Amino acid sequence: MQITKVKLTNYRNIDDCDLDLFGGVTLVSGANGQGKTNLVESLVVACTTKSPRTSQASELIRDGKDMARVQIELSRKFGNITIGYTIDVKGEKNFYINSNKVDKLANVFGNLVVIYFCPNDLKIVSASPAERREFMDTDISQLSGSYYNLLQRYNKILMQRNKLLKFEKNREVLLAEIEVFNEQLAHVAALIIKTRKGFIEKLKEPAKNALKYITNSKDELEVEYIGAKGNSFEEIKQDLIKALKYNLERDLELGYTSVGPHRDDIYFALNNKDARSYSSQGQQRSIVLALKFAEMQIFTDEMGESPVLVLDDVFSELDTTRQRKLYEKMQEYQTIITGTVFKFKPAGNFTQVKVKQGVIKALQK
Repeated sequence: MQITKVKLTNYRNIDDCDLDLFGGVTLVSGANGQGKTNLVESLVVACTTKSPRTSQASELIRDGKDMARVQIELSRKFGNITIGYTIDVKGEKNFYINSNKVDKLANVFGNLVVIYFCPNDLKIVSASPAERREFMDTDISQLSGSYYNLLQRYNKILMQRNKLLKFEKNREVLLAEIEVFNEQLAHVAALIIKTRKGFIEKLKEPAKNALKYITNSKDELEVEYIGAKGNSFEEIKQDLIKALKYNLERDLELGYTSVGPHRDDIYFALNNKDARSYSSQGQQRSIVLALKFAEMQIFTDEMGESPVLVLDDVFSELDTTRQRKLYEKMQEYQTIITGTVFKFKPAGNFTQVKVKQGVIKALQK
């Protein structure tokens, strides 16, 4: 997979951009606040339907304008694709594949696939379980639009169960209806958890190997999914039903459902200790980078071609040795890297792009 062209109109501080991209490494440089992250953010929205930086889509529109427009051309093993989207001042997004409007967001996933790193991703290790669930769900949705639909279905049933817990005061009615919701919720939840467990199982070994490579075998990483017990769909479903029944009184007191995939987590152990509590910021950065390279391997195996790797401000806290290691690791992919200054540059051919006050210009090789 390779992005060949990016066209942006009225996207954040970018008035107009028509940028040709090539395989290999592209270095996007410029001072802070000039628009480097805006460029790569536009790619992430095209593949995940949402911004990693804001939940308000209208913020992506250039000040004083009423619409932003993005068009991305890419080549894949089965042919060329054009992905486009528009955002209006109300925050409404419309996506287009080869100029045809997409009727369901799930159909956007899987066309352009980007593995994206930004400094905020350190939250995958250090912050709440919600960050780690988002990490899993975004990845799996890119591999399967049906998984995205499954999440939407689960959230709808969960909302209905929570409403029942909070507002139904008739005990007999509640007990009768809660059984129905338990069955529905556990069925969809078991499908989600089984899929997540399979993803984490595939992630474990390549993430461990990638961290060893980045740290010269100084650090050992273990990854484990924390959720309902069991491996088969039926085992997971029965464990969930049991947990939902066991926690009913607690859920009534809380007014919401306290168990299920919306509460699950990933456990990262660094050198046999909880990475959330016992890792430095530098170690957390290395863990997340290892996860990104593991994702690249999983997606390449699943799709039969490599995704695009996008690293936003990845080198700001890495020494030259680790920069060199990363460059060596990314040579086989199309990789787009942003930074203020690149003191160390990759060997061989690479492309340089300069961003200044929203103007994006490719420099001559």
